[in-house]
Amino acid sequence: MPNREGNKNVLILGWVSLFTDLSSQMIYPLIPEFLVTLGVNKAVIGMIEGIAESTAAVFRTVFGKLSDKTKKRKIFIFLGYALSAFSKPLLFFANTWVVVLAVKFSDRLGKAVRTPARDALISTSVDASRRGQAFGVHRAMDRIGALGGSLLALLVLFAFNNNVRLVFLLSGVPALIALGFIFYAKEMSVRVEKSGPETEYNVLKDSSFIIFLIANIVFTMGNSSNAFLLLTARETGLAVVMLPLIWMLYNITCSVSALLLGSLSDKISRKKIIIFSFIYYSLTYFLFALAQNAWQVWLLFAAYGIYYGLSNGIYRAYIADLVEPGQRGTAYGLLNTGIGLALFPASLIMGLIWDNYGSKWAFLTSAVFSLLGFLIMLFESVIKAKREQR
Repeated sequence: MPNREGNKNVLILGWVSLFTDLSSQMIYPLIPEFLVTLGVNKAVIGMIEGIAESTAAVFRTVFGKLSDKTKKRKIFIFLGYALSAFSKPLLFFANTWVVVLAVKFSDRLGKAVRTPARDALISTSVDASRRGQAFGVHRAMDRIGALGGSLLALLVLFAFNNNVRLVFLLSGVPALIALGFIFYAKEMSVRVEKSGPETEYNVLKDSSFIIFLIANIVFTMGNSSNAFLLLTARETGLAVVMLPLIWMLYNITCSVSALLLGSLSDKISRKKIIIFSFIYYSLTYFLFALAQNAWQVWLLFAAYGIYYGLSNGIYRAYIADLVEPGQRGTAYGLLNTGIGLALFPASLIMGLIWDNYGSKWAFLTSAVFSLLGFLIMLFESVIKAKREQR
């Protein structure tokens, strides 16, 4: 990392994500079952997840571009985390799915405000040779928070007779703690890393970025909400009180794989890892389609956590490799917008197929979409290799 402040930024933003996910993951594994208790079917659950993600996603490019124009990242980071922090405890008062939708939308909007600016700040805080490691550390801290959130939820459920609403209310405490760390982060000056004037570069004309964006959008059509994984766990007989525990297992493998694979991506081709992540996801969902027993779901949740390490932080580092520093907020916003918009039909299709044909066909459909994303990335890689040989 280029300097002490860059090191400090990665750790501070890691602590922010840790406490935020401590809050988020207290409630996340409980929301699908909570909606079921309110009488909501799978299609409506898919609609809630899809609307919340996709409508908020529209704003991700807007706020990413704004952070590029103002060259200020911290204000967007703070406002985004604050909006989420004050939204989640309101689930305590939810009596209809409409309230759950409103809370999830507000929470996702907060993520849209903060994520492009946060990722852009991390990317300019570290040397190019250690981006994978930096994003891996950040993602690992994020998942450690998720692990702690699941554990806290489990403790509250045991101590207060499965009082899900109390878990929702208490989730606000770590979210507020997270806000305090943001003040210690430092803005970083934008450094031009590619030859030529920065004004000549346009992320929308970068063919490698655009193909990566398209591949992710197609892939995301099969990457429906993780809420359906939790519903599958329940379908195989897993008790409600065990949902936070299986989510903890998932987050353990997320943390370990993010650290190890993030550093690995600094040494070998990030693109090859990304291509492999698409096929790995497809295989995992195919196995979820075949799962019939609780022990199989436990193994699959652990395996699914490895996909997180193969993708999340490495995708961010890959974008930083492709895009000029001054337009990374826009690039991260475009990626998040494209993925978010695709999540609506993805979750809705998943829910509709599940209701009408069962979970098996729902997961198989998702696996096919992820394979299409894999083929796009593979085709682009082959074409590029042939061009370089000429």
